[in-house]
Amino acid sequence: MSRGRIWLGAGLVVAVLVVLGVISLVDRPAPTGAASTPGDPVAAARLAVPRRQADDPLALGRVDAPVVVAEWGDFQCPFCRLYTERTEPALLQHYVATGQVRVEWHDFAYLGPESVLAARAARAAGRQGKFWPFHDVLYREQPRENSGAVTEASLTAQAQRLGLDVDRFRADFADPAIARAVADDEAAGARIGVNGVPSFVMGDQLIFGAQPTATFEQAIDAALARAR
Repeated sequence: MSRGRIWLGAGLVVAVLVVLGVISLVDRPAPTGAASTPGDPVAAARLAVPRRQADDPLALGRVDAPVVVAEWGDFQCPFCRLYTERTEPALLQHYVATGQVRVEWHDFAYLGPESVLAARAARAAGRQGKFWPFHDVLYREQPRENSGAVTEASLTAQAQRLGLDVDRFRADFADPAIARAVADDEAAGARIGVNGVPSFVMGDQLIFGAQPTATFEQAIDAALARAR
């Protein structure tokens, strides 16, 4: 066999191995989350996340539900919108409405100033019992990121359309306590490993991204089994 044929054969073998390696990486499921090891301070911090406060305007579901799903989100994030529109409705119907799961919202307003404005506005609406309707409108009418479309005026107009007391909304929107709460949520998320949105904490597990509904169902079912 000539030297040229030997090198040609070796090259073909390498090429096949490279292709197989790429296929293997493509077919391998992407990691959806991470659970901390026992004794890890991050695990303890995640376990302490649930607020379980009665009349919490940023929560849905029974205060004593066996499982709490804590979400960190940004109102400018298109993947948060995707989760809100395609996945969350099924989870609310199957788990929250049946008393098995409580959902608690946390801000991770890191995409820009308009994220912070939207987060403050949603919390201001929450003081009038309208956090979740405002949350839904912000995602349903989500403009292009940092396009200048989210302003105090546009948010006030949304509050008016939802029937809020606009004067009270403006006062709450400007309340430094609300701005601090938004910043504190982001800092708390960063301490437990949140570095993007949407992110979800269940027990000591962190799930990142707008994963398929089945992924959340498996995680919730496992958490419910552990809670029994």
